[in-house]
Amino acid sequence: MKKTYLVAGLIVAVMLLWMLSGVFKSKHHANNDDPATVSSHETAGESSTDSTRINRVRTSHLVAQPQRVEIVLRGRTEAKRVVDIKAETGGRVVAVPVEKGQQVKAGDVLCQLAEDSRREQLSQARAAFDKASIDYDGALRLKKDGLLSTTSIAASKSALESARAALKVAELDVEHLQMRAPFAGFVEDRPAEIGVLMDRGGICVRLLDEASLLATGQASEREVAPLKLGQSVNVQLSNGDRVDGTISFISRTADPQTRTYRVEATLSTAGVSVRDGITAQITVPLQEVTAHRITPAVLALDDAGKVGVRIINAQQRVEFHHVEVVRETAEGIWVTGLPAEINLITVGQEMVADGDKVEVSPDHSGTP
Repeated sequence: MKKTYLVAGLIVAVMLLWMLSGVFKSKHHANNDDPATVSSHETAGESSTDSTRINRVRTSHLVAQPQRVEIVLRGRTEAKRVVDIKAETGGRVVAVPVEKGQQVKAGDVLCQLAEDSRREQLSQARAAFDKASIDYDGALRLKKDGLLSTTSIAASKSALESARAALKVAELDVEHLQMRAPFAGFVEDRPAEIGVLMDRGGICVRLLDEASLLATGQASEREVAPLKLGQSVNVQLSNGDRVDGTISFISRTADPQTRTYRVEATLSTAGVSVRDGITAQITVPLQEVTAHRITPAVLALDDAGKVGVRIINAQQRVEFHHVEVVRETAEGIWVTGLPAEINLITVGQEMVADGDKVEVSPDHSGTP
């Protein structure tokens, strides 16, 4: 019986020791996992890290270069003069010496109408004028002798002037039988054909003046401000040709749909074949400035929403500088507003702020 009690007591003692060992272990883990303690240690560690952290950036060394500020307008070529040569008298077309697409000189005959009885009418008008002149001279001599009244003299003069007007009409009627080119140009169209009865106002040919071509474009409110009449321009055509010109017209009223202003430049087409309606790029040089070429990817905005870039100063700290874009090319954009030589942040600019101390390494990617 005593042996049974002894075994039971041992079992109870072992159970107590096992339970007590679990309590001590829980307390130990609880102390180690105390949130306040962990938070305190972690916060202290993070604070220590933040206070010593220095961001790394990559920079490119850039030197300002002279660049010409330009305004570029996109438009097309237009003919300054396209004239329909019309008949000033009616008649049958008997000759058309020119063909569509032909070059003509000033004074060349474009259409010839039949004379019919116009030559005879001209001779009759000339004879009537001669008779009226003789009658008026005779009346003046009689007036000196006091043999003719003032009323008769006035009637003779009136007859003379009527004959003179009739002669002029007959001369013009004969002259208008030939329609001539008022300027040298290109025959764009020729509706008239031999045998056609042409009325007064009928079109003989459509003549284009190739020597007075224009390049036209639309300028925005910002672009139109510095433009002036007489400014030189360079026009690049879609076929690769380049033509010089001068600004000859700047609209004072804006297009109601686009809010842009029409600009015309008269082209110097000597030795260059330029067609009407060709797509053109009009470049207007303004002034020369010093600028840096950068990629648009490095542009940033400040708190006020102004565009700028971040550079590194001599103390290895970040500086934000506002810039103005003066020219755009396929290789990048040219901006002003920066010192002559800069170390431009090309990688990591979004991770730093104005005044931050940074660790700098050169950017060898070739991106400005």
